[in-house]
Amino acid sequence: ELEGAASAAGSGGGGWAARLAAELGAVEAASRDLLSDADSEVSDPSTILRRLDAWARDERPSYEQAFVDLCLPTLLAPLVRLPLLFWR
Repeated sequence: ELEGAASAAGSGGGGWAARLAAELGAVEAASRDLLSDADSEVSDPSTILRRLDAWARDERPSYEQAFVDLCLPTLLAPLVRLPLLFWR
């Protein structure tokens, strides 16, 4: 598919580039709106990590029983990846 798209773009397929730019713009707008209504306590990785650090310090047995260390990548990955989607 990529070869066909590249050949179409190379042979005057300017419409393809415009459609791609429009689609990327729509995805970028949707991604920026995704967490716009979420409280920073649940959408900001640094805030989440501060709260988890306090939990680990104050109630270590409970923190360990919850296997938080194993959940961190799954919990934080979307919040870290979202801003990187359109990083230039």
